[in-house]
Amino acid sequence: MGRASSPASLRRDLWLAAVLACGVMAVMLALYWPAIQAMAFRDGDDALRLVQVRDLIGGQGWFDASQHRINPPTGGLMHWSRLIDVQIAGLILLLQPLLGKAAAEQWAVALYPPLLLLPLFLIFACVMRRLSDDRAVVAAGLLLAATTVTFLHYFVPLRIDHHNWQTILSVAMLAAALGKADWRHGLLAGAVMSLHLAISLEALPYLLIFGGIFALAWLRDAAAGARLFAFVAALALCAPLLLLATRGWDGIAGDWCDAWSRPYLLGAAVAAAMLLAGSRAAIMQKDWRARLVLLGIAGAAGALVLAWAAPACLAGPFGSLEPLVRDHWYRDVAEGQPLWRQKPEQIGLLLAPSLAGLALTFAIWRRKAPGPMKARWEAMLLVLAASTLLSLLVMRTTAVTHIYALPALAAAGVALWRHGQSRKSALARILGSLAVLLVLPAVLGQFAATATTAVLPPARPRPRRSGRARPMPISRCWRGSGRALSCRRSTSRR
Repeated sequence: MGRASSPASLRRDLWLAAVLACGVMAVMLALYWPAIQAMAFRDGDDALRLVQVRDLIGGQGWFDASQHRINPPTGGLMHWSRLIDVQIAGLILLLQPLLGKAAAEQWAVALYPPLLLLPLFLIFACVMRRLSDDRAVVAAGLLLAATTVTFLHYFVPLRIDHHNWQTILSVAMLAAALGKADWRHGLLAGAVMSLHLAISLEALPYLLIFGGIFALAWLRDAAAGARLFAFVAALALCAPLLLLATRGWDGIAGDWCDAWSRPYLLGAAVAAAMLLAGSRAAIMQKDWRARLVLLGIAGAAGALVLAWAAPACLAGPFGSLEPLVRDHWYRDVAEGQPLWRQKPEQIGLLLAPSLAGLALTFAIWRRKAPGPMKARWEAMLLVLAASTLLSLLVMRTTAVTHIYALPALAAAGVALWRHGQSRKSALARILGSLAVLLVLPAVLGQFAATATTAVLPPARPRPRRSGRARPMPISRCWRGSGRALSCRRSTSRR
């Protein structure tokens, strides 16, 4: 297989990405056809998203994100973004004259998530091209992406929650971070991160990861400050504008710990202002220690302003939940819990590809000669290490970590294949070819799941407060005009 970095090679990669995305979409529609016909949503959030879209089409105000079926008549304030609602609503309205209302809605929720595979695969092709000039490695990475279920499940039909867009934007941030450390890539990264934060506060860890990558590059090289400052400036400008455009003035003035709102905006604005103002000093071009001090002061100032504006947010997005809600809802949402609280087989299944990708990324980085490619693999190593740590704390983020691990797994797979095919012995060639299976995330995960199941004790169900059957209190919660989460109890039979 040849090596090339021409625009023609990139076009071939993008065509391959588009073909694979369409192929995976067709397979998904075939596999999920019974669920599509029955409108069998896998998650309550997906069903509630459709309710939000119906209300928007029915005339509910753009800035009124309340769900009036919760806590009527005032409604429960939803912190979901209209940026997702409007895409689904637009697809429904586009199909409605052709199919009728019911069928248009059914096909919209079936087609919308798989269609998002196209931007995901195109962006990932750019990531692979920036990490390798080898067409075989790029193709292998795309093939791995087309078969890695741990993140593809967010793109199956009916998954209309925002997790698919979170995945796309996290990969887009990686693509921007692997580009040149210039102001253009900084502006791009700032715009992408602003969109990420507008959709969900779950983007906050990635803001810290990629902001840290850009800051570290500036510490090493003063010229890399162009990317950092453009990133900060774009974020300071675009994030409030997106919030204003999607939530109105109430979104700017609201104090919500579980959504990008006033406390976070204030903290980010203060940190950005101090960083941009201090960067103009001449000493910043000469001494990395002065740059480090400025970064520390700006970060500390932003954190202090956040703590002053909303002290409750220091406990986390869900720190203000009632104990009843925390016990009977939040702690039972497995995807939001740490990895060590999952079942043993899930721990191995999710952790093995991440660790294998991290080890291989480190090995590739060490073997690279000094130059732009080594610098990209170093950035890849730092991002993957941080993402792996994040996935230990929040299981859901493993999906993004596995995508970040694919470039190294693809490069190792191609190397194993070529090594096996270069052997003279037929048996060696066969064994070398079979060794490629060891870099497949599904195979790695299955081996690790079997091992962890044998080593770790089975997960025990959480004990109930009482062993006898009785009506279980259920808390119906909503956020009122203040900061507190209000709840009322009802009872239902188990």
